[in-house]
Parts: sequence; structure tokens; C-alpha cells
Amino acid sequence: MLREKYASEIDTLRSRFAHRRSAVLPMLYLAQDEYGSLGEEVVREVADVLDLPPTDIFEVVGFYTLFYDRPVGTWMIQVCDDAPCCYCGAEEVMAALKEQLGICENETTEDGMFTIQRVKCLAACGNAPAIQVNLAYLYDVTPEKIDGMLRDLRSRAERGETFRLSGRDADDYTLAPDGSLQRIERRLGKTPEPQPSAA
Repeated sequence: MLREKYASEIDTLRSRFAHRRSAVLPMLYLAQDEYGSLGEEVVREVADVLDLPPTDIFEVVGFYTLFYDRPVGTWMIQVCDDAPCCYCGAEEVMAALKEQLGICENETTEDGMFTIQRVKCLAACGNAPAIQVNLAYLYDVTPEKIDGMLRDLRSRAERGETFRLSGRDADDYTLAPDGSLQRIERRLGKTPEPQPSAA
């Protein structure tokens, strides 16, 4: 199915890299966006598309925590539990998620909407505690905002608005006082023109 649906994107990927192995990560991201997870059949399909041994693909999926070898919820919520986030309340955020959703870590809600997981270091210490929702970053999360965040995510799913699992087109968000997600606008300044040297 990937070959048929994404023929031009696959051709672009294959032409971009001199070695087929270099295309494994972007190809897995594409497959995970399409299928939601990377089970055995999907891994074998990726291997076939890239003309690589399936073992090479299984090794990559098993190594990276951002690839899911089993089905996950519509919203994969990853809570950073590294030291800075823990000092700032990550354990309380995780406890609030468990209580609100009625599941434990690495479990998915019965309706298939949410999966929660602990991860190490999201590299967002300046805005701890941080979480990722399908790889979109949420900063300065507090337990008080979890209920509103979950309501916002359910509402987005009902409207058909979800974030990709691969992080392609991922954005940064902050949580409003009611827990709703607010996209952070990033505006880069204009790059100054190089000045001629006064030789």
C-alpha cells in the first residue's frame, strides 16, 4: 500500500540518499503516519520498499522510542521524567494523567483515544515539566491543566484534527489556564545582510 499511495514521496526519499539505509528513518515515519504503528507486516513492507533485509528495519524500530511496534492511542502522551521535569512536577502530571484516564504507563484507554508513556529527556528543561502529544511539545504542564488538555484533545479528534505520530509538521504548544492547547508562534528575525569588510 505504501508504494501505491506514496510513490512520489518514496521516489524522492530514495533519490535523496546515496545509501538505502539512510532512508530508513524517514520511511518509517511515513509508514507510522499511515498505519499508526509499525507491526511486523509494516516493517516487512518498509524493508521491501527499500530493498533491505527486514532484520535491519526491526533493529531500528526496536531501538528508537518514537517508533511504536504495537498499536497506540490516537493521542500518544509522553511525559518527560528526567531530573529537571521531575523537580518541577512531572510525577504529579503523570499521576493526574493516570487518574483521569484510568490507565497505567504503556497502556491505552479502552476507547483507543490515549496512550501514556514515560520518556527520558525531551530537551525542554527551560519549560519543565514538558510532555509530547504525538511529538508536538507542550510546555509548563501542571496537574491542574490535565483535565482541560484531555478535553481539548478529545475535541480535536472528534473534528478529525490530530497531530502526526512521526513529528512531521509538529508544533509547540502551551496550555492555557483551562488546559486548552495554544500553538506557540515562532517568528525568526530577519537575517542581517553581510556587511562589506573595511579592508
